[in-house]
Amino acid sequence: MRNIFIICSIILLVLLVCIGGAEVVFRNAVTHKDLPGIKLAQRLDPLVSEYFYEEYRLTGDLEALQKAMDLEPTKPAYHMYYGLALMELPVRTRITDERAVNEICKAAALKPYSKLYCSTCDSFKKAVSQ
Repeated sequence: MRNIFIICSIILLVLLVCIGGAEVVFRNAVTHKDLPGIKLAQRLDPLVSEYFYEEYRLTGDLEALQKAMDLEPTKPAYHMYYGLALMELPVRTRITDERAVNEICKAAALKPYSKLYCSTCDSFKKAVSQ
């Protein structure tokens, strides 16, 4: 029984060091706009949406933003940025425009008290429906 307690304690300690280490690495990487540092933080703690969002900010990689949205689906800013990024694609289709409006309006639904989010949703709905 004592051995199980020791093993569990060691595992917990390693986990806490990884999580804390990931945060230290991440904060330093954001300060220096260091993509490899952000990637390292993602590997150390792959459940933090902010790590993937910052990768998107540095690279414009929509897959990283999608991963952030998957990890934290109730964060309205991720949906807003994703919808706006879809609207800025060099080649747009009706499907991508509709997906963009859906994401922008989802952000507005998640943050209904924001006049900016709601007016952005309304504006894009009108623009796409024309």
